[in-house]
Amino acid sequence: MLIAKVNGERCHATKGAKGICPFCGKEVIAKCGEQKAAHWAHKSRKECDTWHEKETDWHLMWKNYFPIEWQEIIKYDGQTGEKHIADVCTPQQFTLEFQHSHIKPDERRSRENFYKNMNWVVDGTRLQNDFKRFSKKIKENSDIKIITQIHTVDHKFHVGNILEISFAEEAFPKDWMDSTVPVVFDFLGTNSITDKNDIRQCVFCLLPIKTSGCDRYGIQILKSAFVEHAKTGSWENFVKQTEIGLQNMMKQQEQARIAYYNSIPTRHYYRRRRNWRL
Repeated sequence: MLIAKVNGERCHATKGAKGICPFCGKEVIAKCGEQKAAHWAHKSRKECDTWHEKETDWHLMWKNYFPIEWQEIIKYDGQTGEKHIADVCTPQQFTLEFQHSHIKPDERRSRENFYKNMNWVVDGTRLQNDFKRFSKKIKENSDIKIITQIHTVDHKFHVGNILEISFAEEAFPKDWMDSTVPVVFDFLGTNSITDKNDIRQCVFCLLPIKTSGCDRYGIQILKSAFVEHAKTGSWENFVKQTEIGLQNMMKQQEQARIAYYNSIPTRHYYRRRRNWRL
């Protein structure tokens, strides 16, 4: 964890410091080695939040993209008394959960139901083959198609694309196909790549909406742009507006399909049925 209370104040870990976990009230010790980013560690995690996994440098990197005031915020359910630590929660009550390890479907659904207004950010570098499978789909240029481009507000810079994705389970980790909230995949991780054309400079957000043919939609956006928009609150609004636009597009396509079949003369319909019966 990144945040502990020291003399009643929320603080990052410093060498030799001791603090109190804001969630469970137990003592935590600062870990400030050379191999891993500075963080706090429990002597025992048994009585703390069961949803929190052992954190990697990837977790700490993502949390530190956001202000300390937004990191590791305790969220309460006023009706049940249930509480959990959100990795990042913005002033607009939008939650980001950073997930590195495998998560069981029941726990994933529980977190989505608890936080509601949230996105997952998933470490796409955990398994070696995940990025290989995804990049293969991108290179094939048949199952992942660009619907429209995303530009900055002033339209000067191209920062991403809206995507239509066929056979999404072949491109993204299957564990996340049934998520009810957007899932953002980070295939760069803690690696450093200077090539601006490398697709790992972008994150890829899989949206929960599906077409009647089970195709999926996604958002490709520069990682830096995603972080910036998440900070300002515009990412949450952009995703909602994108989903509304895609749902309207699907409705129009369905209406056009119905209109086309209704326009076919009845005699052609019965002729086809007669030939089929023969």
